[in-house]
Amino acid sequence: MSTAGRNNVRTKSYRDLLSKLPANIAALAEEAFAFFLADPNHPVLANHPLYDTRRGQHREGSRSVSITRRYRAIYVVDGDTNVWYWIGTHEAYNSFTGSSK
Repeated sequence: MSTAGRNNVRTKSYRDLLSKLPANIAALAEEAFAFFLADPNHPVLANHPLYDTRRGQHREGSRSVSITRRYRAIYVVDGDTNVWYWIGTHEAYNSFTGSSK
């Protein structure tokens, strides 16, 4: 699925979570977002779909992007818009997505 050329919106919940991250991680998240805008499929982002585990809280059709090895962000495509709604540590990501990894 191509995400290039779409609008991007960061929800209030995403912005709230972002504001609670350490400053250096928030800066890296902004860098990753800029990478995404330039090339959503850049290998450094490890952009991949999330699957329904029936244990997760993520929205159907969501995708994950790497910020660092320890931090992830999640967005979902809604029409012509990428809606960014979650960001946090990999441990919190595993809990949020219901992943057993």
